[in-house]
Amino acid sequence: MRLYGIFLAALVTAMPASAQDAAPATPLNLPVSLAKIREGLSQPAPAEPLKGLTAAEQPTFRINITEQQKFEELLAKIKFDPPGPQVAGGIYAYDQQQLLFPRIDNPRVQPYGAFTTGQIATLAVEALVEKYVVEKMAHVVGGALRAQAEREARQEVARTLAAYWASQSAAPAAAPPAKE
Repeated sequence: MRLYGIFLAALVTAMPASAQDAAPATPLNLPVSLAKIREGLSQPAPAEPLKGLTAAEQPTFRINITEQQKFEELLAKIKFDPPGPQVAGGIYAYDQQQLLFPRIDNPRVQPYGAFTTGQIATLAVEALVEKYVVEKMAHVVGGALRAQAEREARQEVARTLAAYWASQSAAPAAAPPAKE
């Protein structure tokens, strides 16, 4: 029985050694190369040095993360519109209403469920008119009102100046008081 144990132990320890010898030694294919590192280090230093460092403390290495910059550029392009009208009672009351009164079972509890098809069409047309016509007209009318207010302000300044100069020419020239 002891012989089997020794034989089994010798067999188990010999297998990994023979498996390791079977694989030929190949050079590692790493994603890092010295040429790329040298190329990166040969790039010019950034125009703005690190804040808070003196000339003696300048780093001897440089890191540039381009993925973060791309991500920030994408975020800058996204236009975050303000949310639509607020739900009565808040968002939690809306969630609770959805749980208590599912839309499938209660079609009249749905948003706009109390309106007929004609009323919904009227609301849609009014929203479109407001978005595309009224906002544009507000810019046109607002500009005209501003121009009129500027004209009236200029006229008022001109009238005030004319009244001031008229009062100055009508008043006798008074001698300045003598200094003692």
